[in-house]
Amino acid sequence: MVEKSKSKTDVAARAESKNRILNCRYCGNKVEVVMAISPSGKKRVRRICCEG
Repeated sequence: MVEKSKSKTDVAARAESKNRILNCRYCGNKVEVVMAISPSGKKRVRRICCEG
């Protein structure tokens, strides 16, 4: 007797996490993720929200 195997990836869970919006824990606004490049050429991912 062979059982029908389930998918290795849960597509519904992946879609839910993709649609979830990150909110700042300090101000509650939406958090934007941007790529910042320093003058030396080093790349860095920054989360921008309530920082000035």
